[in-house]
Amino acid sequence: MCGRFVQFSDPECYASRYAIDIPCIVDGPRYNSAPTQAVLAIRAEPDGRRALIPLRWGLVPHWSKGIDHRYSMINARAETVHERPAFRDAFRRRRCLIPTEGFYEWQTTPSGKQPHLICREDRAPFTMAGLWERWQDPTRSTEQPALESCTIIVTEANALVAKLHDRMPVILPDEAHAAWLDPNLDDPDALRALLQPLSPEGWTAFPVSRAVNNPRNNGPELIAPLEIPVGE
Repeated sequence: MCGRFVQFSDPECYASRYAIDIPCIVDGPRYNSAPTQAVLAIRAEPDGRRALIPLRWGLVPHWSKGIDHRYSMINARAETVHERPAFRDAFRRRRCLIPTEGFYEWQTTPSGKQPHLICREDRAPFTMAGLWERWQDPTRSTEQPALESCTIIVTEANALVAKLHDRMPVILPDEAHAAWLDPNLDDPDALRALLQPLSPEGWTAFPVSRAVNNPRNNGPELIAPLEIPVGE
C-alpha cells in the first residue's frame, strides 16, 4: 500500500514539469502527507487544460452517503480497480496524477517498524496514478462546495520495494500521462496495461527518522537518510 508520501517541490516546478495550465497556491511543502489530508493532484479540466488542485486523500464515491471511516479508500488495487464499485466509475472517467518526490514504507526490525523513503536516485519528482471523485452532500444546499477526494492506485512491488512491502504505488512515466488524463479514453484494457510495477533501475530506498510515524511532524529532516544502520 501507500500510506505516506511527500510533496515538497514548489507548485511552479510541478507546473513546468507536467505542463500544468492552472496552478495551485499551497500553504507550504509537505514532507509527511497522510490520509484525510489535502494533497496535490493533476487532472484534466473539461476544456482540456491541466489543473493542479488540492484533493482529500481518501476517496469518497459520488454515490456514497458521505465519509465512512470504517473503510480505507486511500489506495485502490490495480488488479481490481476497474470492477470495484467504489472505483470503477472514476477509473473510466476521473483519473489523475499525484506528483511526489518520494513515498514511505516500513520495515519490521527487532526495535520496531523502521520507515524508509523510496525515491529516484536524482531526487526528481515523479507521478503516481490516481483517481478522483466529487461528492455532494444530499442533505445540504447544492450551493455548498462539493467534497473532492482521491485515491492512489497500487500494484505489486518491484524488486527494490519488495524488501519492505509487497505493494507499491503505480508510477506512471511521462509518456503515459496524456493517455491517463484523457477522459475520452474509455478502454479498460488499455488503461490497465499502464498499471505495472516500475523498474527499480534509477531508484533508491533508505531508512529515515521514525518521526515520520507521527503525521503531525513535517519538515525536511524527515527525508534525511539515517547515518546509523537500521536496528542499532
